[in-house]
Amino acid sequence: MPIRPSIILALHLTALAVTAHESPEHNVQHLSKHIQTHRTPDNLLQRAIAYRALNQLENARADLRSAITIAPERPHLHLELCRVQLALAQPTQALLSANHALQQSHTPSQRASAHILRAEAYQLNGQHQPSLQAVQLAFQEVPRGEIEWFLLRSENQRQLALHTQRIADLKSGHRRHHSAVLKAHWVDALIDASDYKTALPLIDSELSDRRWKSSWLIKRARTLQGLQRNTDAASALHAALAEIRPRLNSARPDPLLLADQGIAHALLGNLAGARCCLESLHHHRAPHWITSRLEEIIR
Repeated sequence: MPIRPSIILALHLTALAVTAHESPEHNVQHLSKHIQTHRTPDNLLQRAIAYRALNQLENARADLRSAITIAPERPHLHLELCRVQLALAQPTQALLSANHALQQSHTPSQRASAHILRAEAYQLNGQHQPSLQAVQLAFQEVPRGEIEWFLLRSENQRQLALHTQRIADLKSGHRRHHSAVLKAHWVDALIDASDYKTALPLIDSELSDRRWKSSWLIKRARTLQGLQRNTDAASALHAALAEIRPRLNSARPDPLLLADQGIAHALLGNLAGARCCLESLHHHRAPHWITSRLEEIIR
């Protein structure tokens, strides 16, 4: 009796579910065997994603180019190639891939993803105005946006000194998503705009309500420095460093903690320590919105 297609499909989906819980190494091995007889765009895409998880970016790029040769009309293949090219620090090629994805996109979500990757490519190339415009196009497609979009837009606005709009957009994002990350960046925007009197009570409220305080202690120190209360600022920075040290895993550091450590060192005048933190952030491929403030302080 022949096996029905529905049964074959069920078996195939079961196999995919099993491999989804395996390590990227096992996924590469499994997919490589499967690709020998089934060299499909989807299988090449899945292996490329596993390669990217293993930081084998050249292999990922090769698989994606092969997949695109087979199915050039699929936007998600161009989007994934763009992500790999961004990880390889190739903004020009990444922008081309994002533009190809945009041309093939048929839904607001697909177009928004393409615009965000275009924005990341422009930003990686130091082109903050076109990056900001691309983010705004993504918000036009999907007005609610995602938390990462608000951060990307905020970084462009910071670079362009658009303080008033940045503060308003981050405050709006925080109200919409109730995100602690967006609130932290909103307060940073207030500090960057020298609105210390608005920032300080927000910071003190957070400090009274949190177990881990280092990030907010650093914000408090930046605010106190702006108010010329340098002794109090130094005390806050030392307290932040004392909290960060036992929490930081040197082998696999939390990039936010590592960035905070670098900023605290820099604000205390320890530029050697700050540069060491920045080098580690670059080594672990921390995104620009995490590294940019530290880069500017020690520039």
